[in-house]
Amino acid sequence: MIIQTLTCDFLIEDSGQVDGCISVYSDSLEELQRLFESSEIEYSSKIEWKYRACTCKQNLANALILIVKEINYSDFNQSRFQQV
Repeated sequence: MIIQTLTCDFLIEDSGQVDGCISVYSDSLEELQRLFESSEIEYSSKIEWKYRACTCKQNLANALILIVKEINYSDFNQSRFQQV
């Protein structure tokens, strides 16, 4: 799954490990550190994604909640979303 924000993009994948770890990739070290501060962040082996955080599903859910809370809904233009 890819999530795009104003500051960066994230790729979220199952890490394939038995322990339930989720891999979250991004080119923004600062955003990974901000959203997954308790998780280990390392350089990624994926060329298109520079950093990777291994985290649990609960930490991912908490980060997604924070991302949604940070949305400034006044920036949305209603006419832009109406069908013609």
